[in-house]
This record gives sequence, structure tokens and C-alpha cells, in this order.
Amino acid sequence: MTFENCGEGGLIVIRINLGAHGLGGVRFAVSPLDPAKDLLFALGRTPNALSAQWRARTTKALSQERLGLLAVVAGGGPHGYAPDFLRPEPQGFQTSLDAALHQVATTPPERIRYELTGAISGHSWDPGSAHRPPRQLLQALEHGEDHFAQRLADELTQFWRAALAPSWPGIRAHLEADVTARASEIAHHGLADTLNHLAPNLEWRDAGLTVHLPPGSPHRLNLDADGAILVPSVFTDRAVFCAAEPPGAPAPRTPLIVYPAAPADCLPPSGEHQLIGATRLKMLTELSQPRSTSEIAQRLYLSPATVSYHLQILHRAGLVTRTRRSRHVLYQRLGTSPERGRDPA
Repeated sequence: MTFENCGEGGLIVIRINLGAHGLGGVRFAVSPLDPAKDLLFALGRTPNALSAQWRARTTKALSQERLGLLAVVAGGGPHGYAPDFLRPEPQGFQTSLDAALHQVATTPPERIRYELTGAISGHSWDPGSAHRPPRQLLQALEHGEDHFAQRLADELTQFWRAALAPSWPGIRAHLEADVTARASEIAHHGLADTLNHLAPNLEWRDAGLTVHLPPGSPHRLNLDADGAILVPSVFTDRAVFCAAEPPGAPAPRTPLIVYPAAPADCLPPSGEHQLIGATRLKMLTELSQPRSTSEIAQRLYLSPATVSYHLQILHRAGLVTRTRRSRHVLYQRLGTSPERGRDPA
């Protein structure tokens, strides 16, 4: 579960003991669904941290699409409760939107019951039990956990299309650039130094990661793990811990830490727009006519793997088309040919 703070008290200290084995399981990931969760949580907990444009767009999407349940569940609640199943564990570095939404919709019932028990009993939603859980949450749960998960997946789909889809290519480019920059930092300075610079409240020490959150909550956690997933975000300014797995948790997950992506002006300069860059601009120039990955690699003196990586980004951004001819996949700049069909594979 994602916990935030309000009020006085001691620091929330969440410790992930990794050791040498667990350190080998630390990885980065980017998912199109994560910014939606971060945006909704920020709107519910720290709306002033969002720009006026993002506040207006998020509020408009929730209102026009009538996404009341999503706003209640993902907004953090009075004491920062936000269930983790809305941020499914990414299976690889990049997860498609459809795959992530399917994970949400098919969340095991026992996992939903486990994550929402605090909300219903007041243990996590409001430790003082001064507030009842929102009626909309209780009414949705009356139809069962499967229906609850499917409804939230549907509302997430509507929210993503209304609020995030127009900006996703730029956000994705920013997040991918951040991970690329972190990889460079690891190569030059080592993993420990890189981890210590991800967020001001995230610390690598004594073979483990510690997330320090502001005072106000009794929650503390110390767990052993075989790895951790690090996810950059453009909607947070500090590290947020997700997937707290104390003993006995059903369908246990890998610990996941959301950290603030570096500002765009702090990322390595590309000389062009952050999505395009000098290398991709050269590729677009070459793609005035259909060419294969190997052809582009030969013409630009790059490795096929490098070319394939950049082509995938350009294709996902909608800047190039992809067609299959015989045994070859050919790429072409959008708008240079009437042949615009995408490879169905």
C-alpha cells in the first residue's frame, strides 16, 4: 500500500533489506498506467504541487467521465491510503497500457480484500476511526471484488484517454530519458551512488534501501526482499514506497519505489527535441522511403540493436509506420507514402 503523512509524530521508516542477492534484482521500469496513479494521488493529496493545467485537466476528466470511484480510491484518502493493485507490478522494462489494465482488472479477490481491509476497518484509511470510508467505496464493494477490480480498470481506461493520452508521448520520452541517464550514472559512479541520488528521502545504506517519509504515521516496515523495482515519475517530488508486503500478505509483490524523474533540463542534452534527438532526426531523414533496420544501420554506421531501439520509440510515438514485406520489416516516416498500415505482429 502507498502511505503518506499528515500531522505530528515520528518518521515513517520503510527499510528494504536486499543484500548482495537482492541487489542483483534491482531494476527500472516504465508503465503508461503509473503516471495516471501518480496524477490522481497528487490531486488528492497535494494538489498545489501540480501545475494549474494538470489540475484542470485531471479534474475535468474525472468530472466529465463521472469517475467518482476512481477519484475516491486512487486519491489517497484522509491518511494517504491508496491500494497498490492500481499500480500492477511491471513484468519488464516497458509495459503496454492494455497489459497493465488487464492486470488491474484481474487482480485476485484475496489481494483486493487484503488491500482494502484497512480502508473498511479504519486501520489504514483513518487510524483514529474518526471518518468512515466513503459510501461510494462501500457500495462498489457490495458487488464483489471481481466487479470492483473491473470497474476500476474501466475508469482508469477512461481517465487515461481523457487526461494523459495527449501528453503520453512526451511523458514517455521524459521517463525513458531519465532511465537512460540513470544507467549512465551507474556506469560512471556505481549503483550505490546512483540510488542515493534518486530522491532526497531515499537512502542506500548497509545493503538496503530506506525510504524516509515525513512524520505523522505509525507505519513502519522492515522487510527482506530479492529485488526492487524503481519507477520514475513526473508527478512526485520525493520517493514513495508501494507494495508493502508484511508476512502473510496474499499474492506478494516485489517492492516498488516511485522516484521523481530528473527535470528535462537536467537530462543529457540531445541538441533537438527530447523525443527526437540528433540520432532519431537522422533516422527520420533516411526514412523518406521504406528501409529495414539493417539498411539504416549500414547508412548511419550504427549497430542494428541501436537502430531497433530508436525505431521502436519513433514508432510508438506515431512518427514512423511499420510494414512487413516478405521476411523484412520496413519503416518509413509518416506522411511520405500512402502506405500507412502497421505491422499487425
